[in-house]
Amino acid sequence: MTHTTFAKQPSLSNWNLPKHVFIALALSSWFAVCAQSNSAVIELIVPTAAQGSTDLLARIVAKGLAQNGFGQVNVRNMPGRSGTLAAAYVAASIPDGRTLLVATPSSHGIASALDHKLPYDPIKSFTSIVRFASAPYLLVVNPERIPNLASFTKEAKQVPNQWAYSSTGVGGPHHLVAEFYFEKAGIALNHRPAAGGAAALQMLQKGEVQVMLPAAILAIPRIRQGQLTALAVTGSQRLNVLPDVPTFNEAGVQMDMVSWYGLVAPKGLPKEQTEKLAKGVLSILSEPLNQKSLSDLGINITAELGADFEATIKSEMGQWKSIVAHLGLKVDIDKSD
Repeated sequence: MTHTTFAKQPSLSNWNLPKHVFIALALSSWFAVCAQSNSAVIELIVPTAAQGSTDLLARIVAKGLAQNGFGQVNVRNMPGRSGTLAAAYVAASIPDGRTLLVATPSSHGIASALDHKLPYDPIKSFTSIVRFASAPYLLVVNPERIPNLASFTKEAKQVPNQWAYSSTGVGGPHHLVAEFYFEKAGIALNHRPAAGGAAALQMLQKGEVQVMLPAAILAIPRIRQGQLTALAVTGSQRLNVLPDVPTFNEAGVQMDMVSWYGLVAPKGLPKEQTEKLAKGVLSILSEPLNQKSLSDLGINITAELGADFEATIKSEMGQWKSIVAHLGLKVDIDKSD
């Protein structure tokens, strides 16, 4: 049975500390917590807040591992610094298979494009186990008044800098994907980051912002309930679960980026453990019930192992570096959520 632990986060006053001091304090705090844990327990570190898309997938993986002979698996949400706080913690851990990270484009792609002095290397500091899932991003709005992407773009142009969009944080994928589209479409919206995907979507549902570009897994349940309307999807093809929603590409804007989710460990994890964990994760996700559940949420199960997974990370790093440079963004990752 999966045991979930929510650890106390650093106080806001710590965000003003220099990065190396903050990281040292954060890591020492987490090591103290771990020292009290049973050494046989696996800690699955999630670099985002609870109830977001990464967290939802992590809990499926954790439950499956626990039920398939891997012992107790504790899910620990460690949001902050665009995923780099969690990644730094795992990179500094012992490579014994007991500390794992759900890696995402934030921690292993975007971060290196925004910060050239990361306390870890997305490739060299980790053992890449498996990239197990991917999902497109959806442009979603409240269902009342905007029927399609063309109407959204036209209306946004008429009120420059008056509309706003939400995201999971400055420098995160939802932020950058949105800015990439807005720049391509020639529109300007204000950015209102929130503490996690669920909170960002609540801002949209309450009418506090006009649009968001979350990962499909987070938006589809709300779309089905009539709470949101999807106007476009990233990637090369439409989603089977939303066949009437066109791709951005169909609207003439190339938007191929997707969210992805992978499992990594500290560098030096033995090959036998790496392969066992990869096999365990893929076995869980390939179960018919999980396959259907994830497909219904717009999630594609992938099976990218070892060197192939590393190649994807390298490609992501290059892609996001190009996007950040194209947008001319200057983001202080130390102050990101």
